Amino acid sequence: MSKFKALLVDDEKHGRDNLRSMLTNYCPEISIAGESASVVEAKGLIDQLNPDVVFLDILMPQYNGFDLLDHFPNRKFAVIFVSASIDFGIQALKAGVLDYVLKPISIKELQQATAKIATFFDNRKKGNTEAASKIALAHSNGFAIEEIANLVRLHADDNYTRVYTREGKQYLISKPLKDFERVLPADVFIRTHKSYMINIHFLKEFSNEDGGLVTLQDGYKVPVSKRKNSVFFDALKKFSLMIRP
Repeated sequence: MSKFKALLVDDEKHGRDNLRSMLTNYCPEISIAGESASVVEAKGLIDQLNPDVVFLDILMPQYNGFDLLDHFPNRKFAVIFVSASIDFGIQALKAGVLDYVLKPISIKELQQATAKIATFFDNRKKGNTEAASKIALAHSNGFAIEEIANLVRLHADDNYTRVYTREGKQYLISKPLKDFERVLPADVFIRTHKSYMINIHFLKEFSNEDGGLVTLQDGYKVPVSKRKNSVFFDALKKFSLMIRP
């Protein structure tokens, strides 16, 4: 098993001690190279240790976790936020953070986060940008982290977007659909209409009625506009050689 050199950054010692214990006992792919209690100290340790991954708290005195990331705009290391705050999900996504683990730390969530590190470096070797497997969906009471693969469809609602998951959850997000179009993987999430985007993996059938209509696995019907017709069928061709527009 490959070992990934880690730096722990948290201003609270008990937070670092707890994270160190959990990583040592439950995440064998992690080798802890050092710890830091501040952003200023962490900058020097990153240059000195050249870690593969930084487990980073967000809210710290004087400088926060995002200040550290700003100092390394072309960073070669992966970043996993470990924070008690639920207020920075969207900002973390934009900053290219690999994952976001909430305190108190769940062993399962920590293991899921560390399991992504190998993929992060595999993608870098291939010249690809890291493809996040989760997305932070901000709502009125904070945010929820959902697996991208579980998103079934997205529906524009003025300047908001309604996001639907395979478990039947629904989120009303104060972001336009175009923002999701920029973030979600283009080979999976297809804009079928100015107001709709679907996860192609949940497609059940297509009909020419009403100009074009997609039925998803949950039974919901989504229109396919003439402007998006060619984009839709190009996406389908990747799944079946028998598909023709």
